[in-house]
Amino acid sequence: MDTMTATEIFEAANQATDWKRLTTGLVATVNHGGYTYTITLPGSAPAEITWRTGFGGTEYVGAQGDWRLTIRLTDVAMGALRVL
Repeated sequence: MDTMTATEIFEAANQATDWKRLTTGLVATVNHGGYTYTITLPGSAPAEITWRTGFGGTEYVGAQGDWRLTIRLTDVAMGALRVL
C-alpha cells in the first residue's frame, strides 16, 4: 500500500466514532476508495491497517503507522468507547 493511501485511511480512522474493544485490541472500520479497511490498535505495537474488504473479497494489508499516529488514534478510540 502506498504511503498516501495509508495516510488517508489513518486520517479517516481519526474521524471514526465506532470503535470496538476486541481481544486483539481496539478496532475500527472505515470506507475509502470503494474498500472497507479495518484499523487495529493492538496495544503493544503501532496502529495497523490490517484488512481490506471489497467486491473481490478480503485481503491482508499490514500497513503500520508510527507511534505518534498510534497515540492519536488511541485517544480517539478511547473517547469513542468512553461511557458517559
